[in-house]
Amino acid sequence: MPRTGIYIACCFSMLLFLSTSALNAQDQIDFDITLAGFKIGEMKANKVLNGDTTLYLLESKVSFWLFGTINVDYNMKVKYLDGIFINSIVSSMTNRGDFVSKIWLEGDQYIIDAKGYKYENSDTINEPIHHSAVRLFFEEPKGVKLMMAENLGKYSEIRAHGEGIYTTHIEGDQNKYYYQNGQMLKVSMHNPIKNYEVRRRY
Repeated sequence: MPRTGIYIACCFSMLLFLSTSALNAQDQIDFDITLAGFKIGEMKANKVLNGDTTLYLLESKVSFWLFGTINVDYNMKVKYLDGIFINSIVSSMTNRGDFVSKIWLEGDQYIIDAKGYKYENSDTINEPIHHSAVRLFFEEPKGVKLMMAENLGKYSEIRAHGEGIYTTHIEGDQNKYYYQNGQMLKVSMHNPIKNYEVRRRY
């Protein structure tokens, strides 16, 4: 093959590779989960870009003692299209039972069917959802005032406290997020029963 042909073929192959990579760009972050300073589990967060679609995947496994051993396997899958929330499914397998929460867009309305331990919420929302909890693991919520909690199917206010610190408040729980250079470093999760921390692993 003439040199010109080889050069064109190489350029085309490189362009095809770059285009494929751009369509399926992936960002993975690993976290450690601690309770009272002791590691109780791990979390893996993935963000996959495919054209106009963004898919967020969250997976964690924890085991700790609280008046008996508690094991929780937690999985979340959230889909956005052009920056608009499309659907989510959150599943948790625990020794207190297995629970699933779903939110999906049907026409111009979101349908909510959320179930958890001693918790149920069936509702509808008639306005676009632009931000949900899973995104806080990947990006600092500058200027964002509300986010949807996928597991509860309810909105939470996001309060900025300066220097990359934000809090969310919902159903008696307060989570405190810490960011540096736009990346989440850790989140301290507080509720009436237990307090634990999710910290980015480097």
